[in-house]
Amino acid sequence: MDNALKIEVRFGDWIGEGWKMFTEQWKGWVKISLGFFLGVVVPIGVFIIAMYAVMFSAMLTQSQTRGAPPQMPIAIILFLYLGIFGLMIVLLPLTVLMMGGAYRAAFKQLRGGQVEFSDLFSARDCYWRLLGATLLHSLFVFLGAIVCIIPAFIVAGLLFFTLPLIIERNMGVFEAMRASREVTSRNLVMFILFAIVAQLIASAGTYACYVGLLATWPLMFTMTAVAYRDCFGVDGARSFRETASSPPGGYAPAPSFNAQPPQEQSCACPTCHTSLPANAQFCYNCGTNLS
Repeated sequence: MDNALKIEVRFGDWIGEGWKMFTEQWKGWVKISLGFFLGVVVPIGVFIIAMYAVMFSAMLTQSQTRGAPPQMPIAIILFLYLGIFGLMIVLLPLTVLMMGGAYRAAFKQLRGGQVEFSDLFSARDCYWRLLGATLLHSLFVFLGAIVCIIPAFIVAGLLFFTLPLIIERNMGVFEAMRASREVTSRNLVMFILFAIVAQLIASAGTYACYVGLLATWPLMFTMTAVAYRDCFGVDGARSFRETASSPPGGYAPAPSFNAQPPQEQSCACPTCHTSLPANAQFCYNCGTNLS
């Protein structure tokens, strides 16, 4: 691949700006995280605790009646894992809705808006596309994991921006997947690494008795929104990088995403006629390859 077409993956900037987005409106993000925690994490946790209580009770009864060392019944273990899997399937629609709302809240904050708890359910207009994209993404990752694990990471890197593109550009499922692939394939290895790092950071709160998710779960969406801004552009987006000209306690705007390009330096997509920068390699609206 031509190095001129590569997109720089700025780990430090994206993680740093994502963190500053969270700290700037941490109360709103904690409320959103709490809604996700109560709606998705708590039901799974309660089910696991209940099943372990049933298993230990069965082991204790077995020990008292037979006088043998307690053994965990295979049927109960199987039911535990099948039950967790079934519960995750049941909670999937709610999980997708909340994730879409969290992405929308991140883009809202990028434009200077206030993050609110109601944002968690604000992606109803594109819900079915989000659900379809999530199911396809999960299927591709599952198939990749079966093959040799490595393809699963490749899929995660290639489709990293699929949900944000549906939220921000109002794209269809396959359009968003194609547009995400067009960008991430230009620096695939680094996007794979960033997708892994972002997921690790977002899930780090599980090591603090899951309470830490209130602070780490939002980082998945703030970091991704910042990365999306740099790769695709967001109208009216701010920058959270501190500069010498930044006002006290504030962040400088990102002129590269707000300024209108000169007329002679723009072009139009031959498919949907969207106005694009002259050096655009593909259409941000419909995904048409312009190279």
